[in-house]
Amino acid sequence: MRGLGRRWLLFNGVGVVGVAVQLGVLALLVHGAGVHYLLATAVAVEAAVLHNFVWHQRVTWRDRPGSAPADIAHRLLRFHLTNGAVSAVGNLAIMRVLGGQWGMDPLAANLVAIVACSMLNFMASHTLVFKPAAIAAVVLGVSLAAPATARADVTLAQLTSAAVAAWQQYERTVDARYDRRESDPFFVHDTFKLAPGWRTQVARGQVSMVAVPAALPGAPEPTVPDGRIHHWVGAVFIPNVTLDRVLQHLRDRAGRESEAFDDVVSSKLIARDGDRLKVFMKLRRDSVITVTYNTEHAVEYRRLTDARASSRSVATKIAELADAGTPSEKEKPPGNDHGFLWRLNAYWRYEQIKGGVLIECESISLSRSVPLLLRPFVTGTVERIARESLEKTLVSLRKELTRLQ
Repeated sequence: MRGLGRRWLLFNGVGVVGVAVQLGVLALLVHGAGVHYLLATAVAVEAAVLHNFVWHQRVTWRDRPGSAPADIAHRLLRFHLTNGAVSAVGNLAIMRVLGGQWGMDPLAANLVAIVACSMLNFMASHTLVFKPAAIAAVVLGVSLAAPATARADVTLAQLTSAAVAAWQQYERTVDARYDRRESDPFFVHDTFKLAPGWRTQVARGQVSMVAVPAALPGAPEPTVPDGRIHHWVGAVFIPNVTLDRVLQHLRDRAGRESEAFDDVVSSKLIARDGDRLKVFMKLRRDSVITVTYNTEHAVEYRRLTDARASSRSVATKIAELADAGTPSEKEKPPGNDHGFLWRLNAYWRYEQIKGGVLIECESISLSRSVPLLLRPFVTGTVERIARESLEKTLVSLRKELTRLQ
């Protein structure tokens, strides 16, 4: 706490000078140049933000240096997204009320706004901006340049036995629901009563994507120590094809997924035993960050009726790659990496209906947890990455199977 208190004093010392910069620029623009007070406020805030960033980098958080140009650039971006956004929005909103509605002098109103935003800015800087670059990458989902190996290693997360146990319990529940071969409703969309108009949506050529709240309808959301489960379901419609042809195509193309799916860099068939397959895939997850994995999947197809079939794919190996695509590429120890993807299961359901085949994929995956303080800000981004991955898979599959017409 003593260190944090000292940093808080330094932060405010820089901030006091920044206040002088902001008020000076504001006074110059409003009283000297006759600029409208709101526009002048925006310019004055940006001048103070740049001033404060330089001195926080050099003084307040000098023990967390960011010497690489890319590191500093990303820090400046994060500083704008946090301190800049809070200062700009907070200042403009308070100035609008105090200066515009209450008629307070612009300089006095701006001083009130500065004080109100100060504490929030400090916490954002300490937690998000001036963290070592690699930690900020995990928190914000932004890939940063980290010149020192020790700095990069800080982001490594450990897959704990408690997280594995929670995942296995969740997986067993989903497996049991999947194994009820004769049960109806057949599709997860209908089981959970998600998106009632999903059939109409996919019939129009769209992709239905819905978050699944739990392993079973009415069950509580999963709680995973040191981890997070992502559960999504999506569906597409393939017109003018038969179920037999779809299944035959998927089996025949096993090991050639890289030719059809955008996220698959390379692939090969490891083994085949009837409807049981083992497939290698090098996966690339590319959203706000890019991570590449060597993965192996156990896949099993089963025919349920003349009109229905299903398949289950379980990732038996997920190894994140360091220096992917370079001569020094190597696997990190599974479960001791950045923690963006530790487990991955996919449950596919196929049904022949009038005019084509309806295909649904239920995806569950396990990743590292998000710090409690940051969950309101980061969770949406993490879930969006899981959603986008499944959606890309379904879009690629629809494109591939449409060629069968």
